[in-house]
Amino acid sequence: MPRILPRRDGPEDARNRLAPRAKAALHESVNESASRTAVIVGAGVSGLAAAVVLRRRGWRVTVLDSSARVGGAARAFRRDGFLCEEGPNTLLVSRPETRAFLEETGMLAKACEAAPDAQNRFVVFGGRLVAVPASPAAFFRSPLLSLGAKLRLCGEPFRPRGRDPDETLAGFVRRRLGPEPLRELVGPFVSGVFAGDPERLLVRHAFPRLWRLEQEHGSLIRGALKKGGGAGPKGKLVSWPGGLQELPEALARETGDVRLGAEVSALRREGGRLVVRVFDDELGADRVILATDVDTAARLLAPHLGDALRPFREILWAPIAVVHLGFRREDVAHPLNGFGVLISRARGLRTLGALFSSTLFPGRAPEGKVLLTCFMGGALDPEATLLDDDALVGQTLRDLDPLLGLKAAPAFRHTARWPRAIPQYESRHGEVAGACAAAEAALPGLRLLGNFRGGISMNDCLGNAVAAAREM
Repeated sequence: MPRILPRRDGPEDARNRLAPRAKAALHESVNESASRTAVIVGAGVSGLAAAVVLRRRGWRVTVLDSSARVGGAARAFRRDGFLCEEGPNTLLVSRPETRAFLEETGMLAKACEAAPDAQNRFVVFGGRLVAVPASPAAFFRSPLLSLGAKLRLCGEPFRPRGRDPDETLAGFVRRRLGPEPLRELVGPFVSGVFAGDPERLLVRHAFPRLWRLEQEHGSLIRGALKKGGGAGPKGKLVSWPGGLQELPEALARETGDVRLGAEVSALRREGGRLVVRVFDDELGADRVILATDVDTAARLLAPHLGDALRPFREILWAPIAVVHLGFRREDVAHPLNGFGVLISRARGLRTLGALFSSTLFPGRAPEGKVLLTCFMGGALDPEATLLDDDALVGQTLRDLDPLLGLKAAPAFRHTARWPRAIPQYESRHGEVAGACAAAEAALPGLRLLGNFRGGISMNDCLGNAVAAAREM
């Protein structure tokens, strides 16, 4: 189990409170014989996945985290028989590195795969929930687009490639598909993934698969056909019986040396090695991975890069409020036969969308009840996250009542807020990537991991961590 070290209150407190046994533990990875050593700062899924990969390849690894628990944003709890995810709700296993890692650790075999109904994804159209078409035939029968918009799509393979590397997602979709698909299909999807503004997100960074399809094949449709599927997300959608936090907890047990309550105060390079300072002690290592939030990374790197870290401080974040609502099954008219619903901003509702959590995975709600996980806020409505709990729940109920046929007040409710939930890959995101590269060049042996680089999903964070550790 991870060991908890004293939290730092001040220099004198650290010296007085750090017990001799804890001090000795901090030096184990340096004093014991090992050909290669690594210190990983951050016990979220990225840091722990990298730790497991390195440890399985013979490295001596120490993971440090200032908090009292592992998992980072992966945070679930059970109350009144409802299992609620306060952070990410699902893991889409689509990257080869992610799948291989979960198979090697045995975690994929322990996972719960989403129910077959999860293939149905709804958007709001005409005041009701309409399923997003899953096949060409269903698409042409769907009411989501006008006949003119459908005919315009037929010309997509004949449109020229874009040349602007800083093209926004909205500009990309309008150019290739038209305004209706942007409003009715892409807009809601962007709200669900980035909680962002398609007029500001860069397609090359935020949705690189779409951008590559055009660049490599000249067409989204032609590229998707050659790859044997659509342009949307593909893979296995999973969680675990106790929620996503089961994954970091299992990885922490395999890593073995995870120290919680251990805040790193400084990082430097000395004598060919990297040295991290924890309280009034220091650990040397051949490699250091910063798998932290961007603010912690900026604080530790500031003495070495100064103003070059300005892009870190200028990242725009979408805040999110999570609203869990539990109902008796008979109090919701809709069959909830899908993954959930995403809501276009054009509908004039404040709720970004709702997951049908009790449909997705077993054990999310007691017998005879259902659980909805709803989201508000985002880059276009940050003020929503400032509402108090009653106002949040009330607004969510007003938005969802006519769509789902709610017949009674919820039997269960819980809210959570993330003021800096999702980094927005907007016009200056390339500078963030450049600052990461500059930091790694300035401190050889350093690697940065996080959702501010290389993808925001848990699938990307895991895949990037596994790839980085294997490169070592």
